[in-house]
Amino acid sequence: MNAVDALSLERFCATCGIAGSLEMEQIRAGRNSEVWRLRSAGKLCILKNYFQDALDGRNRLGTEYRFLKFLSEVGVDRVPRPLGIDMSAHRAIYSHLPGSRPIDVTEAHVKQAASFIASINYHRTTVAASGIGNASEACFSMQDHLDLTDGRLRRWMAIPPATDVHIQAYAFMRDTVIPAWESMRTRLLNATGMPVVGLSSHERVLSPSDFGFHNSLEKDGDLGFVDFEYAGWDDPAKLICDFMCQPELPVSERQGQKFMAEIMNQLPGSEAIEHRVRSFLPVHRFKWVGILLNEFRAGDRQRRVHAGVDSEGLLMAQLTKARTYFEMHLAHLN
Repeated sequence: MNAVDALSLERFCATCGIAGSLEMEQIRAGRNSEVWRLRSAGKLCILKNYFQDALDGRNRLGTEYRFLKFLSEVGVDRVPRPLGIDMSAHRAIYSHLPGSRPIDVTEAHVKQAASFIASINYHRTTVAASGIGNASEACFSMQDHLDLTDGRLRRWMAIPPATDVHIQAYAFMRDTVIPAWESMRTRLLNATGMPVVGLSSHERVLSPSDFGFHNSLEKDGDLGFVDFEYAGWDDPAKLICDFMCQPELPVSERQGQKFMAEIMNQLPGSEAIEHRVRSFLPVHRFKWVGILLNEFRAGDRQRRVHAGVDSEGLLMAQLTKARTYFEMHLAHLN
């Protein structure tokens, strides 16, 4: 960091109540943001520099800061508190949440995750909650769920393969993933009893989005939760599907069912939610195959590098993960 940047950061920290000399340690906790742990006068906090992509209009900084401010105002704990925001420099400072990512997922973790979602949605009818926008890629109808995955896969296929590993990935998508997806999509569109009516406002939930144990920190058995860059209103079935689909720190089928049961106990229309989860879970499995291959898109690869992720060997590693994920969850659909 040069002298100008250091002075700018020092001034920003001062406006957030953090004065004095700063000790900075980069931590590789954010895949889309550069994340630093700051120490000043014995006080710890977190600085996030958010990656900006001209082709991606999502405001990750504004979304996360606004959502955490809402949680702070209504008294939801186990999350970082927002301390200050600098929109011009695409950065914000948050309170430090102690702990480390869990190694193994337990039943107690699942119960805490469900309890956290319930604590957020206890306040979903408040005036403050009405000011929260929709989650990134929110789905409020069957067509939304299908279009989300179809669009992601189609955009990926539009990238001309330029390297050997990209050619391998393209062949995997063309010959394996896309035919299986089109077959399943057709079956869903032709099935009777499918949920086709859009969700009313009272059926929607406040979702952290991208919610799973990969975005949690554990200390003394208690979980805290981080990364709300895509948070907002969404279909509870999509929240549950993504929780079940997460590949970084996955849950078992039993744990996924436990999470769904706990969530449905807190929300109206539980039978309809369960039906949508059963219908759309494979849809979001296909979506996650596409997400695992995000790094083949130049903008996504740049975000990883910005966040401190080593790009060497990244593409082949992600292709291997995508193939394994497909074989584990979707190959039986062929």
